[in-house]
Amino acid sequence: MDLTFDKAIEILEITDISKISQDEMPQLEKRMKKRWHPDKVAHLNDPEITKEYTINFQQIEAACQMVKSYLSGTYQAGEPFIFTDKKQKVYEEPEEIIRKNAPDIQSELKGLWDFIKEKKYKWYVKEILLSDGFKLKNLLHEDFKEDIAMLSIVSFFYGIIILGILTAIAGAIHPFLGTIVGIIWLLQAISCFLGLAPLSRFWLPESVTDVMLKFINFGLSIYNWAEDQAQGANNVWVLLLVRLPVLFAKLVKYVVLFPLYELAKIFIGDKLVGVVKQNVNYYADMADWYIEELMTKNPNEMDGEELFHLSYIYSELGDVKAKC
Repeated sequence: MDLTFDKAIEILEITDISKISQDEMPQLEKRMKKRWHPDKVAHLNDPEITKEYTINFQQIEAACQMVKSYLSGTYQAGEPFIFTDKKQKVYEEPEEIIRKNAPDIQSELKGLWDFIKEKKYKWYVKEILLSDGFKLKNLLHEDFKEDIAMLSIVSFFYGIIILGILTAIAGAIHPFLGTIVGIIWLLQAISCFLGLAPLSRFWLPESVTDVMLKFINFGLSIYNWAEDQAQGANNVWVLLLVRLPVLFAKLVKYVVLFPLYELAKIFIGDKLVGVVKQNVNYYADMADWYIEELMTKNPNEMDGEELFHLSYIYSELGDVKAKC
């Protein structure tokens, strides 16, 4: 589009040309470049507005030449005007304009960042939901389905027999040795009782849970060995005797634990657990961690959204020293 004198006046926002002098033109040109810089509106994601700003920005130097020639009397409004720079201005996509200017924007923001935080410029704290949690009754359902309680009963039965026998033998050899094995027997019993408790794996410390599961697995390994031996003996009564603790555990599960779990679900209703919230500092509606990420990220690796956000942050925070 050819630049006319009227358009030059409009771009430079001159309301009364009689009050403009040659000496003021460099400052006016600098001010208008800031006024029409496409970075100021790129965050709006409006191609028409960004294109208008881009074209106006690219015509500022020519507009200034025209006005300076008018002020010096070498040009009359309405006459053809020959510009010193005859290179054709090519429209660039907003994203590429920002990418080209991104290193300078990042550098300036880095220099202002400590000052922005110190002055709490356009700052507020917002509570962010990191995890919306899960329903406690769903945990109870999963806990009941995974049979940890039933397995704890079976483990307790076999652990108490084997470790009880070993404790007696060790005590007969030496009282101290019997005490050591007895402590192991006690730990196995406690672990099985903890495994029987609802949701024990969730409210117990991880280290305690690991020890608990190891002792439960110890008792179950004895049961598995006993069942293998009973099947090898091919005796129904022996196999039934070996599996008796399993039958008892299932009875406890469905007759005792099932009603208790169902009552617990009714009692707790839709109570949520695992909800995680965090207070985050925001500057100009952007999280501080995100601003710091944009200030350090390679512009060539940024996508369009990140470039527009960087432009928006600069337009919002770049004037901090003038405002504070």
